[in-house]
Amino acid sequence: MSRTEQVYRALRFRFQAMNTSVEVQLCAEREQAEHAASLVKNWFETQEQRFSRFVADSELNRLNHSSGWMPVSAAMDEVLSLAYGYIGQTEGIFQPGISQALRLSGYHSSFEKIQERASYQSLTERNHLIHGRETKEVSREQNPYDYSRPTWIQREGSRMVHLDPGTELDLGGIVKGWAVERIADWLQKKMKIASGMINAGGDVQVWGTSDHSRWILEVTDPFTQEQSISGEVRLRNGAVATSGITRRQWQDNNGRAAHHLIDPRTMEPADTDILQCTVVGKHTSQCEIIAKTVCILGSGEAVKWLNRHYDRHDVLWMTREGSVYFRGNTATLAECWPGFDPDHRFSLI
Repeated sequence: MSRTEQVYRALRFRFQAMNTSVEVQLCAEREQAEHAASLVKNWFETQEQRFSRFVADSELNRLNHSSGWMPVSAAMDEVLSLAYGYIGQTEGIFQPGISQALRLSGYHSSFEKIQERASYQSLTERNHLIHGRETKEVSREQNPYDYSRPTWIQREGSRMVHLDPGTELDLGGIVKGWAVERIADWLQKKMKIASGMINAGGDVQVWGTSDHSRWILEVTDPFTQEQSISGEVRLRNGAVATSGITRRQWQDNNGRAAHHLIDPRTMEPADTDILQCTVVGKHTSQCEIIAKTVCILGSGEAVKWLNRHYDRHDVLWMTREGSVYFRGNTATLAECWPGFDPDHRFSLI
């Protein structure tokens, strides 16, 4: 997905983790770069074992099966705290409590194992999920339709977590971006690598100095199955994240398209006009959340939401009709987004 024009040649490494391809480019001596890349690989593999709902004894699954208060790792505590804040920022559109909805929509195993036609549960079961969660769930004092609130409590200063009865969390919508961001920061501060790039399936963090040219990140075309390119993003320091509904898609038994972006208002795959969204900012996890939220909301609601929060990110999305929307710094559009000529442009407010 990416390449670089650097004064010093970046060494490139690739591996699979978190059900995606991870690319690492580091401008450093070979021995240092190889050592750093092995540490990055170990980091991603460790977090996959911790946060995956497809690893039977992962910390996430132990938490989902817990009752009462459970002690959690520092990493889990940090991700849950981030997720808690993003629920508020997105007005509940980002909601980790969608694990059951993902499973019932057919996403019940790692994506490469999903058959072409994933079996859907009956409509009765799906309605039961939306209105009653599960038969084992205890009635809550708060309205179960309130998707906009967190479904867990963290005890401050103790790393103890308590899930609401019947809650099953899926943190796939935030963990990848968080993992990219954290390891990139560590490589800069601890290993003193002056320029580099971490790309985990489209969630990217880059850094460099004035001695290095900008990183060039290619944005794939959502309208083709091949890895053809729509345009580019160029930046020296910062983050890029892309989300969409075309790469992880399957069909239900009625021939309807299903995908992994669940709208918590319906507990169904989002009915949206947006195929793909790319966000540029400072932090990968925040860009990842914004990209997913924009995709779920659709074009009209997304512009209003971004304006309500006075968001300063560059956000570009493509719709089913082939239109390209851009909301961000229009003054630097040609410089930072070469190859794109949006049909609709919205300046920052």
